[in-house]
Amino acid sequence: MRGQMNRKHVLSMLGIVLLLGSAGGCTQTPDIVQRMLGRDVAAQREAIAEDWCPQIHAFTVSPQTVECGDPVTLELAATSPQTVDLSYTWEIAGQSFETGQRAIWKTPTCQTIDTPNQVYTVRGIVSDRECAVTRSANVKVLCNCAFDVMVHFAFAKANLDATAKVELDKIGELFQQSADHTILIEGHTDYVGSQQSNQRLGEKRAEQVKRYLVSTWHIAPERIITRSFGEDQPIAPNETSAGRAKNRRAEVFRVVLKTK
Repeated sequence: MRGQMNRKHVLSMLGIVLLLGSAGGCTQTPDIVQRMLGRDVAAQREAIAEDWCPQIHAFTVSPQTVECGDPVTLELAATSPQTVDLSYTWEIAGQSFETGQRAIWKTPTCQTIDTPNQVYTVRGIVSDRECAVTRSANVKVLCNCAFDVMVHFAFAKANLDATAKVELDKIGELFQQSADHTILIEGHTDYVGSQQSNQRLGEKRAEQVKRYLVSTWHIAPERIITRSFGEDQPIAPNETSAGRAKNRRAEVFRVVLKTK
């Protein structure tokens, strides 16, 4: 009789502990209850949380070396233990777009301001709105971008000679007709002088070309962007006078600005 009473007492005390833990609104199970139940509740919750995230089972970025402007096939597929819709998003060069499981990425071309010839990191993201998982791959884009016209300058000068004006006149009408294009002018120098002075000289050369196109061909100035590379992008050896003459130049491109 006494043994039965003791067992009833223990069961009653266990019921009281469980009841108090529940009635107290505790968000964590008391240690004494964990020991009685013989399991690690915190570890169990962590394992369950991981199982709730989507699981990627297909990820394709192909090809991973392309010529600029060529398409790249993107595929991303996942499953979720929960009965929820999954969203599929791609991130490339700081831009993101939601596409579904399959998409085609048209790689950049020379008709952009940004340098297209580079390695891009392509990230695929799957989300169930509460948990997101990712995969990534690199795509190398190869370009040989040609310019519309190149003009050259005398040593340490930024003024346009007759030959340079003839070259600009050849494309002036074309620029007028290409109203949907922005005109990018890049100024360059040889390596004689300081880097700072060559940077300024490159800017002056680009601005001189801009002024000529605006005044002679009535190109709207807001369509024209100028920038200088100074001595940083030679196209010929600077050790010879002929090479330095080739490097003293301005290059003019028609480009399409990125809008998204």
